[in-house]
Amino acid sequence: MADDFGYHIDHHGSLVRPASLLAARASGLSGAALAAVTDEAVVTLAHELRRLTLNAMSDGQFRRGYLESVVHDQVAGFAPVVGPTPLADLAGISAARVRAVPAASALAAAGRLAQAEAAPVLATVDRSVFVTLPSPGYLAGAGSALASAADLDAARAAGAALAAILRDEIAALAADGVMYVALENPLYAPLLTVDGRAAAAAAGLDVPAALAALIEADRAVFAGLDVPAHFRVGLDLTDSGPLPTTASGYDATAVAALLDETPFPRLSIDFPADQATRFPVELVKPGIVVSLGAVDVATPAPETVEEVLGRVDPVAEERGDADIAVATNGGFAQVADQPRMTAAEQRTKLQLVEMVARYYWGNEI
Repeated sequence: MADDFGYHIDHHGSLVRPASLLAARASGLSGAALAAVTDEAVVTLAHELRRLTLNAMSDGQFRRGYLESVVHDQVAGFAPVVGPTPLADLAGISAARVRAVPAASALAAAGRLAQAEAAPVLATVDRSVFVTLPSPGYLAGAGSALASAADLDAARAAGAALAAILRDEIAALAADGVMYVALENPLYAPLLTVDGRAAAAAAGLDVPAALAALIEADRAVFAGLDVPAHFRVGLDLTDSGPLPTTASGYDATAVAALLDETPFPRLSIDFPADQATRFPVELVKPGIVVSLGAVDVATPAPETVEEVLGRVDPVAEERGDADIAVATNGGFAQVADQPRMTAAEQRTKLQLVEMVARYYWGNEI
């Protein structure tokens, strides 16, 4: 059935940090003092997002240095990368965001991962709150060469261990009152696209096995997950703008492997103007909400409402309004001090998403 808990507006979590917060971090402020400054910035952000009438809100990942740090900084067992990371390279992930997992048995969370992120938003606004987390398959595969049977076995073991850690955090976030968690995994693009698969194979990867390992790890989050019926866990294939390796389109067989019997009720994808580079939405079964990343975070130049509607309309007509959402195609600042645009330009993009969503869902949002 369609997702009736309608997250029709998405911005994928990471937002441009205010200059005051970046300055506080740069000055060496830490501990309770930094937490207080961050909370103040998050509360201000929550009110700004509410005025934009966005129906799903986050803390902008203001506590994170980069998307993955919510796990890297709070889970023991990660280490600097030694050797090649071809899949992360093909996905365009910077080295600063990648860690290796030398031994899955060493992975252990010191405590909660994202409780501090959600708490001030939950306390400030009466809106749905969401959290974006890196997926277990992504964390396990990004720092690996994935070039041998041993590499793949290690990635599978790491993926299983990370899935258990993230499962516990997701259940705790649901208990806190969070309504939606997006698990981000940009490593799928090289494994699902024609050019990416060719490049990955040339780099020595067993592409089908690597894809299977990522899928196995990401789906393992659902094993025994106990959350309210209205809570959602989505799979986010975006990152920060148009995905690399998509020029020749997607491999239908690989996409089918990802989608077959998927437990994810929601899928976030890049949805660019060039139809040849788009994810094949027609392969996604009815009842799975597809969040269309039709607003580009890679450039500050705003699209027009007509342009975005022209892209989304055919999908809405085919799938129905209940099975789609409108979104950006990734976060605005996956690395804290490397925003893709200014806060004012970001606001224009978010207003565009809201206007397009209101066209489809009116007062429902």
